[in-house]
Amino acid sequence: MRPRGQRGQIKQHGSNWLFVYYLNGKRVHEVLGPVNVYPNRNPEHIREIFSSKINGLLRTANAKVPNAAMMDGLLTLGQYVEQVYWKRCEDRQQLQGANHMEPSTIHGYQKIYNKHVAGADIAKLQINQVTTKDAQDWLDSLPQNLSHKTHLRARAFLSGVFTAALQSNVITGTNPMPATKAGGMSKGRKISELTPRERKIHESNNHAYDHAEIALMLEKLSEPARTVVAVAAFTGLTRSEIPALKWEDYKDGEIFVSRKKWRHHIGAPKTEAREAGVPVAPLLQEILAKYKTNKQFPAVEGDWIFYGQKEKKPIDMDNLSRRDIPQHINSAWHGWHAYRRGLGTRLSDMASLTGESQGVGASDMLERFPLGCCGNGPRSDWARRFLMDVWRRSRHPCNQSRSICFSESIPAS
Repeated sequence: MRPRGQRGQIKQHGSNWLFVYYLNGKRVHEVLGPVNVYPNRNPEHIREIFSSKINGLLRTANAKVPNAAMMDGLLTLGQYVEQVYWKRCEDRQQLQGANHMEPSTIHGYQKIYNKHVAGADIAKLQINQVTTKDAQDWLDSLPQNLSHKTHLRARAFLSGVFTAALQSNVITGTNPMPATKAGGMSKGRKISELTPRERKIHESNNHAYDHAEIALMLEKLSEPARTVVAVAAFTGLTRSEIPALKWEDYKDGEIFVSRKKWRHHIGAPKTEAREAGVPVAPLLQEILAKYKTNKQFPAVEGDWIFYGQKEKKPIDMDNLSRRDIPQHINSAWHGWHAYRRGLGTRLSDMASLTGESQGVGASDMLERFPLGCCGNGPRSDWARRFLMDVWRRSRHPCNQSRSICFSESIPAS
């Protein structure tokens, strides 16, 4: 049980107000003032009047009582993380500016702790007795077939824990982590050594959707997946920004990012630069206009553009990518970032071709070339024709029932 410093007691004794407390184990009475001068019958009001004098007396009386920081220093590292550090992280979610901590960051820390720290020998050590050697022994005990970056993230997490302990005076001296060296594989494993799931993730991390793939998705997907894909492909917005969009964010031919969503948390954009307007291509304007008039997706409370049908809350992008998209594109799914990577690649190529690669931002290039660059070759020519056909169909409702079918298959890259 955590020791608590005494608060003392206010009493009326005869014609005086007294402050009663214990000093070195002995009961002490201190006269505060006459009752006739301070006739208030509420002892707490008397405490407020003489707060300066009372605090001085209690400071001496409580000098030897362990404070919260001293008691936290007696916790093991694991206990400190679970009882103190997580609460500190949750409090930082409410802060603004540089001290703010994102829910996704905390989730990442918890994964590191549960997988690499909880149950390890270092977690059983008293936090104020952990040395640099203890920290290095822990790093050396981590599986060395993990990547060097994984080791660095684990090291950074514990460094943050000890930094928080230093800032709260739970430990004194220096942080034991900076002098340690992270291990792990610096070059990573070979492709042949990866599991099927790891190989698929590796391929997705390098894939960039081209216009041919986007055109097929716009043709085959149903709503709301079709419009979500169009927004991702032609604006480059992230998987956290798209579900948090409201109709009020779309105005004057631009989309302004005002918030982002991670799981069930809605927060502010990561940086001020994210809040800048993103030009909306004419094709995307047509797709959004058609989606807005779709009776299956009427306006809902909160004014969300994309929402789940049951709870009418911002759409879950993971559910969309698992349930609604792969089955229509022969499982050729490479993740949401592949849209952003593809758009960036095409705009970069266009900037190089036009000689404007220096000093021209992505928003400027989007405004000049709203669909990006399709590249050269038969696959790109097919993509241009396919996209323009999709565009024409969105502009003319009478053509909506016509299916797009090319006699030739999609040309190879």
